[in-house]
Amino acid sequence: MDTVTYPDPRVAEFVEGHFIPAKIVIKENPQLAKEHLVSWTPNVVILCDKGKLHSRIEGFFQPTDLLARLSLGLGRYYLNRKEFELAGERFQEVADRHAGSEAGAEALYWLGVAHYKASHDPKLLRSSWQRLAQEYPNSEWTKRSQIPSAK
Repeated sequence: MDTVTYPDPRVAEFVEGHFIPAKIVIKENPQLAKEHLVSWTPNVVILCDKGKLHSRIEGFFQPTDLLARLSLGLGRYYLNRKEFELAGERFQEVADRHAGSEAGAEALYWLGVAHYKASHDPKLLRSSWQRLAQEYPNSEWTKRSQIPSAK
């Protein structure tokens, strides 16, 4: 990713605008890798200023896909901090910009959660998850949104 993804100006601008980036060499910092459960690279962890994990991105991604993943991670950060409006804005942006992708599906899942947490109105959650099921019927995120029926 050092040759294609990270040098991409869109990725660099997003990272610099939203995060404090730090590249860790695992062999030189095995304790830090252990602390954050990094057993394989590339591995991007999104932490808050207290060192708590909010999101993890594992594997190689093209610039557009990494931008979607970083934006989802930022949304999760806002969601965890109970900044539901900011989280919803982030998830909506990913859902719109990355429609048709797995990131778009994940964004709709979390968008429903953010709306519900902000309003405690289950209609908003249902609406987002219905859209998720309609647009991404085979997605892992659709499966996560469906409450299993008792047999």
